[in-house]
Amino acid sequence: MIPGAKGVWLNIGSSGRITPGFEHVDRETIPGANVRVCDVRLGLPYATGSVEVAVASHVLEHLHPFWELPGVLREVHRVLMPGGVFRVAVPDLAKLVDAYATPDSQVAAALGETQRELREYVGTAYAELPAALKFSTICFGDNSGSPAYDGHRVVFDAEALRWVLLKAGFSDFAVVGLEESRHPDLLKRYRDVGAQEEIVVEVSKGTS
Repeated sequence: MIPGAKGVWLNIGSSGRITPGFEHVDRETIPGANVRVCDVRLGLPYATGSVEVAVASHVLEHLHPFWELPGVLREVHRVLMPGGVFRVAVPDLAKLVDAYATPDSQVAAALGETQRELREYVGTAYAELPAALKFSTICFGDNSGSPAYDGHRVVFDAEALRWVLLKAGFSDFAVVGLEESRHPDLLKRYRDVGAQEEIVVEVSKGTS
Protein backbone atom coordinates (compact mmCIF):
# COMPACT_ATOMS: atom_id res chain seq x y z
CA MET A 1 0.00 0.00 0.00
CA ILE A 2 1.04 3.57 -0.58
CA PRO A 3 1.66 5.96 2.35
CA GLY A 4 -0.45 9.08 1.94
CA ALA A 5 -2.29 7.76 -1.11
CA LYS A 6 -5.90 8.82 -1.64
CA GLY A 7 -7.00 6.19 -4.12
CA VAL A 8 -10.26 4.28 -4.21
CA TRP A 9 -10.75 1.22 -2.00
CA LEU A 10 -12.76 -1.12 -4.19
CA ASN A 11 -14.85 -4.19 -3.34
CA ILE A 12 -15.43 -6.22 -6.52
CA GLY A 13 -18.50 -8.46 -6.61
CA SER A 14 -19.54 -7.73 -3.05
CA SER A 15 -22.78 -9.77 -3.38
CA GLY A 16 -24.70 -7.57 -0.99
CA ARG A 17 -21.93 -7.34 1.62
CA ILE A 18 -21.35 -3.67 2.38
CA THR A 19 -17.85 -2.70 3.51
CA PRO A 20 -17.57 0.80 5.03
CA GLY A 21 -14.91 2.91 3.36
CA PHE A 22 -15.08 0.94 0.10
CA GLU A 23 -16.75 1.59 -3.20
CA HIS A 24 -18.55 -1.44 -4.59
CA VAL A 25 -19.02 -2.85 -8.06
CA ASP A 26 -21.58 -5.57 -8.60
CA ARG A 27 -23.98 -6.78 -11.24
CA GLU A 28 -26.95 -5.72 -9.10
CA THR A 29 -27.83 -2.71 -6.98
CA ILE A 30 -27.54 -3.00 -3.21
CA PRO A 31 -30.04 -0.88 -1.24
CA GLY A 32 -28.33 1.81 0.78
CA ALA A 33 -24.89 1.16 -0.65
CA ASN A 34 -22.55 3.00 -2.98
CA VAL A 35 -22.61 0.47 -5.83
CA ARG A 36 -21.65 0.86 -9.45
CA VAL A 37 -23.59 -1.73 -11.42
CA CYS A 38 -21.42 -3.32 -14.08
CA ASP A 39 -20.33 -6.61 -15.57
CA VAL A 40 -16.69 -6.90 -14.54
CA ARG A 41 -16.04 -9.09 -17.57
CA LEU A 42 -16.59 -5.97 -19.70
CA GLY A 43 -14.32 -3.71 -17.67
CA LEU A 44 -14.22 -1.64 -14.49
CA PRO A 45 -15.58 1.93 -14.50
CA TYR A 46 -12.42 3.43 -12.98
CA ALA A 47 -9.54 5.40 -14.42
CA THR A 48 -6.14 3.78 -14.83
CA GLY A 49 -4.16 3.97 -11.59
CA SER A 50 -7.07 5.29 -9.51
CA VAL A 51 -7.55 2.37 -7.09
CA GLU A 52 -5.34 1.91 -4.04
CA VAL A 53 -6.84 -1.36 -2.74
CA ALA A 54 -9.08 -3.91 -4.47
CA VAL A 55 -10.66 -6.96 -2.86
CA ALA A 56 -12.52 -9.83 -4.51
CA SER A 57 -14.00 -12.44 -2.17
CA HIS A 58 -15.45 -15.52 -3.88
CA VAL A 59 -15.60 -13.89 -7.30
CA LEU A 60 -12.81 -15.34 -9.43
CA GLU A 61 -14.13 -18.90 -9.27
CA HIS A 62 -17.26 -17.76 -11.13
CA LEU A 63 -15.23 -16.72 -14.20
CA HIS A 64 -14.18 -18.98 -17.04
CA PRO A 65 -10.45 -19.55 -16.45
CA PHE A 66 -9.43 -19.00 -20.08
CA TRP A 67 -12.05 -16.75 -21.69
CA GLU A 68 -13.05 -14.42 -18.83
CA LEU A 69 -10.62 -14.51 -15.92
CA PRO A 70 -7.48 -13.19 -17.67
CA GLY A 71 -9.27 -10.08 -18.90
CA VAL A 72 -10.81 -9.34 -15.51
CA LEU A 73 -7.44 -9.69 -13.77
CA ARG A 74 -5.74 -7.43 -16.31
CA GLU A 75 -8.49 -4.89 -15.72
CA VAL A 76 -7.95 -4.95 -11.95
CA HIS A 77 -4.23 -4.51 -12.59
CA ARG A 78 -4.96 -1.54 -14.86
CA VAL A 79 -7.04 0.39 -12.32
CA LEU A 80 -4.62 -0.20 -9.43
CA MET A 81 -2.06 2.45 -8.56
CA PRO A 82 1.57 1.37 -8.72
CA GLY A 83 2.13 -0.23 -5.33
CA GLY A 84 -1.61 -0.93 -4.95
CA VAL A 85 -2.86 -4.13 -3.32
CA PHE A 86 -5.27 -6.80 -4.58
CA ARG A 87 -6.66 -9.27 -2.02
CA VAL A 88 -8.41 -12.42 -3.26
CA ALA A 89 -10.35 -15.17 -1.48
CA VAL A 90 -11.55 -18.32 -3.27
CA PRO A 91 -12.33 -21.94 -2.38
CA ASP A 92 -9.10 -23.91 -1.99
CA LEU A 93 -8.97 -27.10 -4.05
CA ALA A 94 -6.31 -28.61 -1.79
CA LYS A 95 -8.52 -28.21 1.28
CA LEU A 96 -11.58 -29.50 -0.55
CA VAL A 97 -9.76 -32.63 -1.70
CA ASP A 98 -8.50 -33.20 1.82
CA ALA A 99 -12.01 -32.76 3.22
CA TYR A 100 -13.39 -35.22 0.68
CA ALA A 101 -10.76 -37.77 1.60
CA THR A 102 -11.15 -37.14 5.35
CA PRO A 103 -14.87 -36.67 6.04
CA ASP A 104 -14.31 -36.36 9.79
CA SER A 105 -11.92 -33.42 9.43
CA GLN A 106 -12.61 -29.89 10.69
CA VAL A 107 -12.70 -28.60 7.13
CA ALA A 108 -15.32 -31.17 6.15
CA ALA A 109 -17.44 -30.18 9.14
CA ALA A 110 -17.06 -26.51 8.25
CA LEU A 111 -18.13 -27.21 4.68
CA GLY A 112 -21.33 -28.77 5.93
CA GLU A 113 -22.03 -25.69 8.01
CA THR A 114 -21.33 -23.23 5.20
CA GLN A 115 -23.68 -25.00 2.79
CA ARG A 116 -26.81 -23.80 4.59
CA GLU A 117 -28.48 -22.81 1.32
CA LEU A 118 -27.84 -26.23 -0.18
CA ARG A 119 -29.25 -27.92 2.90
CA GLU A 120 -32.40 -25.85 2.58
CA TYR A 121 -32.59 -26.67 -1.12
CA VAL A 122 -32.39 -30.44 -0.76
CA GLY A 123 -34.13 -30.58 2.62
CA THR A 124 -33.46 -33.15 5.29
CA ALA A 125 -31.81 -35.43 2.74
CA TYR A 126 -28.65 -33.30 2.86
CA ALA A 127 -27.06 -35.44 5.54
CA GLU A 128 -27.63 -38.51 3.39
CA LEU A 129 -26.00 -37.11 0.26
CA PRO A 130 -22.87 -38.93 -0.91
CA ALA A 131 -19.71 -36.92 -0.21
CA ALA A 132 -19.01 -36.42 -3.92
CA LEU A 133 -22.32 -34.58 -4.39
CA LYS A 134 -21.69 -32.32 -1.43
CA PHE A 135 -18.21 -31.32 -2.51
CA SER A 136 -18.87 -31.13 -6.25
CA THR A 137 -21.46 -28.43 -5.65
CA ILE A 138 -18.73 -26.26 -4.17
CA CYS A 139 -16.17 -27.11 -6.84
CA PHE A 140 -18.30 -26.87 -9.95
CA GLY A 141 -21.98 -26.57 -9.21
CA ASP A 142 -24.77 -24.47 -7.86
CA ASN A 143 -24.86 -24.64 -4.08
CA SER A 144 -27.52 -21.97 -3.72
CA GLY A 145 -30.52 -23.73 -5.20
CA SER A 146 -31.20 -20.66 -7.29
CA PRO A 147 -31.58 -20.81 -11.10
CA ALA A 148 -30.00 -17.34 -11.26
CA TYR A 149 -26.79 -18.45 -9.57
CA ASP A 150 -23.87 -18.69 -11.98
CA GLY A 151 -22.08 -21.51 -10.24
CA HIS A 152 -18.34 -22.07 -10.12
CA ARG A 153 -16.32 -22.32 -13.31
CA VAL A 154 -12.91 -23.16 -11.86
CA VAL A 155 -11.27 -24.26 -8.61
CA PHE A 156 -7.90 -22.92 -7.48
CA ASP A 157 -5.08 -23.99 -5.25
CA ALA A 158 -2.20 -21.72 -4.26
CA GLU A 159 -0.09 -22.54 -7.32
CA ALA A 160 -2.95 -21.94 -9.76
CA LEU A 161 -3.78 -18.60 -8.14
CA ARG A 162 -0.14 -17.59 -8.23
CA TRP A 163 0.08 -18.49 -11.92
CA VAL A 164 -2.99 -16.57 -13.07
CA LEU A 165 -2.19 -13.50 -10.97
CA LEU A 166 1.45 -13.23 -12.03
CA LYS A 167 0.40 -13.85 -15.63
CA ALA A 168 -1.88 -10.79 -15.36
CA GLY A 169 1.06 -8.61 -14.28
CA PHE A 170 0.79 -8.70 -10.48
CA SER A 171 3.78 -9.33 -8.25
CA ASP A 172 4.65 -9.98 -4.59
CA PHE A 173 2.31 -12.98 -4.28
CA ALA A 174 1.66 -14.22 -0.74
CA VAL A 175 -0.82 -16.58 0.91
CA VAL A 176 -2.27 -15.03 4.06
CA GLY A 177 -4.73 -16.16 6.70
CA LEU A 178 -8.33 -15.04 6.98
CA GLU A 179 -7.39 -12.71 9.82
CA GLU A 180 -4.00 -11.78 8.40
CA SER A 181 -2.61 -9.23 5.98
CA ARG A 182 0.75 -7.80 5.12
CA HIS A 183 -1.02 -4.44 5.24
CA PRO A 184 -2.41 -3.64 8.72
CA ASP A 185 -4.53 -0.75 7.44
CA LEU A 186 -6.40 -3.19 5.19
CA LEU A 187 -7.56 -5.32 8.11
CA LYS A 188 -8.79 -2.21 9.90
CA ARG A 189 -11.37 -1.76 7.15
CA TYR A 190 -11.96 -5.21 5.70
CA ARG A 191 -12.57 -8.77 6.84
CA ASP A 192 -13.16 -11.72 4.54
CA VAL A 193 -16.45 -13.55 4.98
CA GLY A 194 -14.38 -16.41 6.33
CA ALA A 195 -14.55 -20.15 5.80
CA GLN A 196 -12.07 -22.90 6.52
CA GLU A 197 -12.18 -24.19 2.96
CA GLU A 198 -10.92 -21.01 1.33
CA ILE A 199 -7.51 -19.64 0.45
CA VAL A 200 -6.69 -15.93 0.77
CA VAL A 201 -3.85 -14.29 -1.13
CA GLU A 202 -2.49 -10.81 -1.64
CA VAL A 203 -0.59 -9.41 -4.61
CA SER A 204 0.49 -5.94 -5.64
CA LYS A 205 1.06 -3.86 -8.72
CA GLY A 206 4.70 -3.11 -9.30
CA THR A 207 6.00 0.42 -8.96
CA SER A 208 8.34 0.31 -11.96
